[in-house]
Amino acid sequence: MKRVVCFMLVSLLALPALRGDDPPKEGKEPSAQERYQAMVKDYTTQQREMITEIRKAKGPEQQKLLQKYSTLGNDFAERFFKLAEDDPKGSAGVDALFWIAQNASGSPTYQKASGQITAQIGEMPLADLNRRVRSIRGANAPLLDAVVARAEKEDKEALAGDLLLWAATNGSEFPAGQKAVQQLVEKFPDHSGIERLCAVLGQDPKSGDTLKLIIEKSSKPKVKAAATLALGKALAAQTDNLGDNPAEADKVAAEAEKYLTQAIELLKDSAGPKKQAEQELKSLRTLRVGKEAPEISAPDLDEKEFKLSDYRGKVVLLDFWGNW
Repeated sequence: MKRVVCFMLVSLLALPALRGDDPPKEGKEPSAQERYQAMVKDYTTQQREMITEIRKAKGPEQQKLLQKYSTLGNDFAERFFKLAEDDPKGSAGVDALFWIAQNASGSPTYQKASGQITAQIGEMPLADLNRRVRSIRGANAPLLDAVVARAEKEDKEALAGDLLLWAATNGSEFPAGQKAVQQLVEKFPDHSGIERLCAVLGQDPKSGDTLKLIIEKSSKPKVKAAATLALGKALAAQTDNLGDNPAEADKVAAEAEKYLTQAIELLKDSAGPKKQAEQELKSLRTLRVGKEAPEISAPDLDEKEFKLSDYRGKVVLLDFWGNW
């Protein structure tokens, strides 16, 4: 019992060190950076504790904890904003503002801080800005607008391409993110990140014109290969929605086949991506809507061998299942 009491006492004494409003240490006020680090530590500690609770919980209680976890940053936002007000020109104050942008962009405090964040984005050195935005996954419209505006202002600098890449990959659903894609391709066609961007664009059937522009403008073989593969995949995906228009489906499929064939050639020295392109081409030729189903042969429930083609002209329900 004495050990338990002692442990609890030590834990309680240690708690203030995790908070942003720490008492002075030996009569000395904590610096702005010390306050920032203490608040971050407090936040991450609470995150870990909640993860442990979530793993133990079940059903509605787990869902409730997950919701609380997703908005945990909002509970800390006001404390970080107070630090930003106390240290408006210091690195800790700027760190606090970007912490809010990263972890509490859905909070009322973010709305209050957004003007200051936008001002910082417009003024800080590009290298610092790039470092900070790289830590933000996902973005909202005001943040994207500010980043893209700064990239436009500094469009002669190579680092502006990094800003556009971040906006393009984190905010494609916003107008500013879509604008970033176009500007990145127009002004930085050989940016190394475009290869990664192509994979994102390949998942959107509407990205064809952008991918064609990348193929036209980039001089890097790897970028061209990535764009060609992504375009082939995007066109192939379009054919799935054209089952009621066979002529148009065949036209789009022919274009998809052209780009996938080009991709296989361009990727001849890259085993993994080449195999992916070959699989896409095979699926396009044999499995797309409107194509004849491939042959299937297997024993039926009576162990009698059958083939799918035996049922040609009849309605067939195929039920693929497994038991693991």
